[in-house]
Formats: sequence, C-alpha cells, structure tokens
Amino acid sequence: MKKILLVLGLIIVIAACLWMIFFTPEKLTPGNPAGKTVYYSMIIGPGVHDGNERYNYEITAYNDKGQEKKLDFSAGKQLKEGAYIQLYYTLIRGVTHWEEISFEDLPEAVRQQYQK
Repeated sequence: MKKILLVLGLIIVIAACLWMIFFTPEKLTPGNPAGKTVYYSMIIGPGVHDGNERYNYEITAYNDKGQEKKLDFSAGKQLKEGAYIQLYYTLIRGVTHWEEISFEDLPEAVRQQYQK
C-alpha cells in the first residue's frame, strides 16, 4: 500500500512540474505570442454577425514564411474592410488574439502575397 501511495505521489509531482513547464501563465495569456504561431491577413468583406454582439470571420492567413492557412475567429466589432491584421493562433484554442497592423509591419513574404 505504501508503494502505491509513493508511486502516485511521484506521478502527481512529475505531472505538476510538466504542467508548469508547458502551461506557464505567459503562454496562456491571449495577447502574448509566446507558444503561438503568428499569422497575418487582410479583411475582405464584412464579418457575419452572430447575434451576441460578435462578428465571425473566415479568412485566409499567412505565416511569416508566406505559408497559407484558413482561420476562423470572432471580434467584438466589425473590422474595417482592407485592414491588415496580425493573429495569434494555437492548435487547441485557435485564434486567441488579433490586432490591426499597417502594411509596412507585414513580413516581406506576406506583403508579396498581397501585392499579387
């Protein structure tokens, strides 16, 4: 019985250490890019109003190397058509944060996508 409790206690301690390493509060903060993939896009068309004062968007976004990905996210306001945005994306949570940026702030590979 003591061996079982010792093993369980050891498993709990190891799990807690791993939790602190992989899920630090900084990584869980939506606006912090740590642990997230940053994508860039341009708003084309209005968002779909969902009735809860949110606007849903389905966009094509590009990472800093110019690789394409389809993303879904929502915003608390209608975004300006033609605006460039930066999105923080995680595999499990999806888009956690977005912010409007200027064309000059886009990486070169993404700028080339929009100059075509």
